[in-house]
Amino acid sequence: LLDEERIPDDGAALLMSRALSPGTPPSDAAAWIDGFAGAAADGGLLLVHDERLRGLVDAWLTSVPAEAFTDVLPLLRRTFSAYEPGVRRTLGELAARGPGSGGPSTSAPGAPGFAPAPDPERADAVLPLLHLVLGTEVPA
Repeated sequence: LLDEERIPDDGAALLMSRALSPGTPPSDAAAWIDGFAGAAADGGLLLVHDERLRGLVDAWLTSVPAEAFTDVLPLLRRTFSAYEPGVRRTLGELAARGPGSGGPSTSAPGAPGFAPAPDPERADAVLPLLHLVLGTEVPA
């Protein structure tokens, strides 16, 4: 329904918040996530690009009681393992950044040395190795 624009984006968040409410048994909620954001549903791209929905999944997952967590983990693992490797990597990076980090960034998140602006000192540090690999002279 969301893909066909038969419900608004806010409608999807409302449906997800209801499906993941504390009154819903954890196994039912995990099955709902599988149906909503599983591989058949654009392979997780919805979660990559919609921070609200990702936040709802995160809030639900952190609220699952310990005794139920081991029951829902296999289903969630199956759901997320069906995503393309790039989607899984991006979701992992977004999860590592935490809530409020927005969507995918234009830099290479999580990779050492990448920032909004170049770091001249770090860039200059690779020049000797680069000259060695290329077989060129190091300028004086």
